[in-house]
Amino acid sequence: MRGYETLLPKTDKPPARAKDPGVVNLVMSGEAAYNAKNGELVFLPEGERKRREVADALASCLFQQCGLQHVGCGSDEAVFSIAERYVRDWGQSATGFCYDAGRDARILAWNADQASAESKAERVMDAALGALRGMDIINGSVFSFAEEVTESSGRAFALASKCERGAERARGGFICASCGTLMLPDSPIGFAPPQPGDGEAEGLIEDIKTPGADTIAELCQQLGINARRTIKAMLYVADGDGHRNAVAAFVRGDRNVSMNKLSKWLKAERGLTGLRTADKAELRELVGEVAGYCGPVGLPLGVVVVCDNSVAGAKNAVAGANRPGYHKKNCCHPRDFGHHPITDIAQIAAGAQCRCGGAYEACEIRESGNLRVVDLAQTPLENIKTLSCRDKDGERVYPAVCFGALSTEGIMLAGNE
Repeated sequence: MRGYETLLPKTDKPPARAKDPGVVNLVMSGEAAYNAKNGELVFLPEGERKRREVADALASCLFQQCGLQHVGCGSDEAVFSIAERYVRDWGQSATGFCYDAGRDARILAWNADQASAESKAERVMDAALGALRGMDIINGSVFSFAEEVTESSGRAFALASKCERGAERARGGFICASCGTLMLPDSPIGFAPPQPGDGEAEGLIEDIKTPGADTIAELCQQLGINARRTIKAMLYVADGDGHRNAVAAFVRGDRNVSMNKLSKWLKAERGLTGLRTADKAELRELVGEVAGYCGPVGLPLGVVVVCDNSVAGAKNAVAGANRPGYHKKNCCHPRDFGHHPITDIAQIAAGAQCRCGGAYEACEIRESGNLRVVDLAQTPLENIKTLSCRDKDGERVYPAVCFGALSTEGIMLAGNE
């Protein structure tokens, strides 16, 4: 009987037009081929064996640690059908599944409430990380999961790893230079950074003339101060109760507002939707001539106000005086604007402080998987709208769902950079 040799066409020449370091290394090791015409990556026998090993390790770990049943099917609809058919007799065993869809491990799981579904999503990500840490195939690459705030209800998680520019599935993000934590621009921050005025005595708040200083850069230049000593205003419009509502969001001057975080807060706390940047005509109509000089002290009535954690405890900061050409100096929180709600509405930025005390640096992040959590009662999804049941009073109730995919191709690419 003839013996065959596994095809392993190693080469010292990188593939043409391939920019992803993972693609280049897989091709040069003989584990994959790259079609430069359409950008398709073809796993050759050894590469496919390793990819399947990753997929099997994920499926095993997700079952053992999260109870996700590995099934053979081709669509989300088939999984929902299984859940509806078996959940009454099998309970929790029929509420979480994963299946192979091409090079993705698709994940679908249900819980009675959003908090339980979010806990399930975190356990799924932890289980995936555990499976990958024990594998030689990924060559010691460091994976983590980064949470991201989305406009919709629920939470979102990305399986992330730092990558080189030009990598597939890459997006801009940040890494802490001290602890290595990966963050996306809209990741939750969840704590108030130290204020530059800590330890100072609170000064007397007063108006000062600042002609033409309608940007933070111009204000800092005029007054000779750092942007961290200022409070930035961003003005928006949102819909609610059939009306347009003016929204003023305040962050420290070196931060930017996250539209996703702000949208989510407005929907949950004020019932407002359709957040958008206000144009000059809308601003003039809703709040008057305050563009560029808006501040948290003395805003017109009727404006929906929310402040970021970065202004909590501010000491002697400079903010708009709500009249053209003027700012207020020595604004202090909570003394001067403690009645406004404080929450996390800022984007991560280079130089921002990590919880460990280190600083974030900009980097490229490869997203090799993602999970979302959605409360179906708040955010119906078209393809899973039938997943519901009746409560004891006969009312139809909807669970919270955790869904997404882990990309075995993305994991292989990350592991071969």
